[in-house]
This record gives sequence, structure tokens and C-alpha cells, in this order.
Amino acid sequence: MLIHQYDHASGAYVSSRLADPDPLNEDRWLVPFFSTDSGLPEVSRNTWPFFVDGAWELRPDYRGRMLYRQVDGTAAEILLPGITPEEAGLTTEPRPSDEYHWVDGAWQIDPAVVAARKRTAAMAEFDVRMAKARAENLGKGDAYAANLLSPAEVGVFKAWAEYQMALARVVNDPQFPEVCNWPAEPDVAEAAAKGVADAAAEEAKRQAALESTRPPVSEPPKADDPQE
Repeated sequence: MLIHQYDHASGAYVSSRLADPDPLNEDRWLVPFFSTDSGLPEVSRNTWPFFVDGAWELRPDYRGRMLYRQVDGTAAEILLPGITPEEAGLTTEPRPSDEYHWVDGAWQIDPAVVAARKRTAAMAEFDVRMAKARAENLGKGDAYAANLLSPAEVGVFKAWAEYQMALARVVNDPQFPEVCNWPAEPDVAEAAAKGVADAAAEEAKRQAALESTRPPVSEPPKADDPQE
């Protein structure tokens, strides 16, 4: 006769073996304490037999399964049968990334972490763009103030300065970094041409203003006009 041993404290199945015959009665078999001749139930995945109140019942068994801590997603395991991952603060689902946290029985992405990373990436892009713009105008501010730049150079200087202002508007927008429409870099040739055209227009205005302030030229008297 086959008998099955179970743990005296938990009732968890331990092992099976053939029973020893009773030396005093050849028609009987010896069944030691914490053993039973009741047939084992069919065991399904992640279950283990427990002998409880005179009968076998199946309880959870996650021994040998790769599990993950709900608190941080690190690997863990269960060493005893009868314990569910949830009871141990574990899950069978790996953590997708450190942006996820265990919330309401599932890994869910943390909006705060995502927002912080998105802002960090956007600010890094801003720094790269602003550094290039500043390098383009490096050392030209005083020259511009002293009117030492050529018209073409003035146009380029202004274009990069306007580009810097546009970058600042992007990061100062209340919707940044959700809305992040970076301005296009200046077209240097176009900016230089505009500088020359603007200078020419300013010179034309200046000349027109000078002409308007000059006194009218009096005409000489005609030959047939009577002399006073």
C-alpha cells in the first residue's frame, strides 16, 4: 500500500512510499503519524497538496518560479509552498523599467518620473541649441554696440540673437516640455542679405530726412522781371 507523508505543522505533502506491513497482523499496514493512505489529488501548475482536516487540498506553490518584488522589481523567490506571490509582496510580472511602479495589482508607469525625464531631455536639447547660438555671436556684442560690424555681420548677429530669444520662449512656455516646438536655426546667407538691405533702407531714410531739413534754393530773377 502506498502512503503519503505530510509536514506535521503545515500539512504540506513531503513524500510517498510503500507502507510497512503490520508484523502483528498480516492483513494490516502500518501508517505512521503525519502520513495517510488517501490518494493524492492531481496537481496542476503552481499548486501543491496539503493534508488539512483529514483530506487533501491544493494550495499555491510558486517555488522555483522567477518572481519580482513589488516594491522595486528586483528578482526574488518563494521557498515554501502555500504562499502566493501577493502575500509575499511579489509578482510574476517583471518590471518593464524603473519608470514603472506597482499600483493596484499591476506595473504602472509613474507620470512624475516620465515628466521629469522628458523635461531633462528637453532642457539638454535647449542647452545644445543655446550654446551653438551663443558661440555664433561670441565676442560680437560690444562690436555691435560700437557700430563696428558690417551690415552683413549685423544681419547675422541679429538673426542669432533672435534665435536665442525664440529658444527662451520655448522653455518659458507653461506647456513646456509637453509642447516643444524648437525654432529653425537662422539661414546665415539670408540673414546677411537682410542686414545689407536693412542698412540700405536706413541710409535711404537718413538721406530723405536730411533732404527734408535743407532750406529751399531760391531761383535767380528772370531777365524781363522789373528790378527794384
